[in-house]
Amino acid sequence: MYLLWNAIRVDSINKSFYKMISFIVIGKNEGKTIKLCIDSVKNAIAHNKYSDAEIIYVDSKSTDNSISIAKQYKDVKIFEITGTCNAAIARNIGAIESKGNILCFLDADMELQKDFLPIVIKNNKLIYPFISGQLQNIFYNNYKEWKQIDSNYLHRGLNNDTYNVTTGGYFIINRDLWFSVKGMNTKYRRSQDLDLGLRLAKKGTKLLRKKELMVKHNTIDYKNSQRMWKMLFDGSLLFQTSVLYRDHVFNKYIYKKIIRKDYSLLFLIISILFMFVYIYSIFIYLLIIIIRNILRKNVKGNSSFLSRLLMILLTDINSLIGIFVFFPKKHKLFYKQILNEK
Repeated sequence: MYLLWNAIRVDSINKSFYKMISFIVIGKNEGKTIKLCIDSVKNAIAHNKYSDAEIIYVDSKSTDNSISIAKQYKDVKIFEITGTCNAAIARNIGAIESKGNILCFLDADMELQKDFLPIVIKNNKLIYPFISGQLQNIFYNNYKEWKQIDSNYLHRGLNNDTYNVTTGGYFIINRDLWFSVKGMNTKYRRSQDLDLGLRLAKKGTKLLRKKELMVKHNTIDYKNSQRMWKMLFDGSLLFQTSVLYRDHVFNKYIYKKIIRKDYSLLFLIISILFMFVYIYSIFIYLLIIIIRNILRKNVKGNSSFLSRLLMILLTDINSLIGIFVFFPKKHKLFYKQILNEK
């Protein structure tokens, strides 16, 4: 099956789709967590007595038993990507195949909290068109042993509801709003959620971040040394810096993220510009990345100080080069439906 986004028009959506919640779960090789995820969604549907709801699972060519587990649920619609895979493609497929006026997106390593939904959905309508909540990370040491080593709350200090432009793999959005920006940009292998949030904010709709817990996230920390080195060398990190910053250079909302998350990259650019005037400016950059490394919280069992310092340095250099040479293309949607077990 192949679909172009240009063929999808909001005004062509059948009105019978309205007043229905579509839970769209995406995943790749999440055999350890997908059952927890689907069970949490089914529990939320039952707990809140939603009579009009559907669950869609979109798989990105898993090589483990993820699809086999999903097939055990007769009421879950399963689609498998047959072409290029990434989270943006998976979510776009789920949205196209959905029937609800409310779309709830989750990753297959997340557990939806049943008490969050009635806070944001009243009379089958979202209280605001683009909503997310708090996330609790449950960290594991590696995929083989899968031993819990730590946990934290992603949004520290979230004591009140806020409006911002960054989301994540977990959010609830009105169908019309999603299709008004044609969903996610399929060229992003990573940070497609940040791109979506920035585009929506530029159009006038920021994300409402509720203070209540929305999901628990069973994962390996992104600062895990093995994971970070893999992302550096396979080019994944370029999407959250080089591509994202270049695409949104004229979006005022991107600069807060740069200053908060990637200020060392900014200092690298400044140091290079001033190096011809003041040769020691590069040492200011080195001091900045040392400070950044000290301030960065490290999950138990992760890499050493020097290893993390080298990672920051290489990531900044890689990101700077990527701004000028890395131009990924958008991908088309190729997928098929998988039948459930009888």
